[in-house]
Amino acid sequence: MKNLEGGLSFAKYMEKSNQDERNSQIAAYDNTSISEECKKDILNISEPVNVIIFSAAHCPDCTVTLPYIKKMQELNSNINAKIYPLKGNEKLLQEYVGQARIPTVITFNKDWKPKGAYVEIPKAITEKISRLPVEMQKKTIEEYRAGKYNELIEAELLALIK
Repeated sequence: MKNLEGGLSFAKYMEKSNQDERNSQIAAYDNTSISEECKKDILNISEPVNVIIFSAAHCPDCTVTLPYIKKMQELNSNINAKIYPLKGNEKLLQEYVGQARIPTVITFNKDWKPKGAYVEIPKAITEKISRLPVEMQKKTIEEYRAGKYNELIEAELLALIK
């Protein structure tokens, strides 16, 4: 698996985005809040956690997810996160998580032993939409992107990081 050397910081990722993508990311970041319980858990992380994120600035699911990781990283310097493009890493993602989708967040402990992965949207939403008719699937995804299920994003990412 890759290390963090070749990935982009959040700042560099933003620099590579176009103005509309940057504006969307900034708005999402500004509208994202971390619960007090999550903050406590993040602040209690005492060992380094390596986070590799596969993302694209145009992706609405990435725009919803990345602010959580950024805010968690800001709370605790033990969270080392870098962003990689999907393009050129499809085979790696296919091998590692069984699919090449974004965002994919893969966490590792300080010794680079895998902790887990978050692929595209929270598992609870994936399970929910699998049982719904197509039009309700679309509505649920729109609600997810609008923030209705933010607690699921936070909880799943926290479980991977802590």
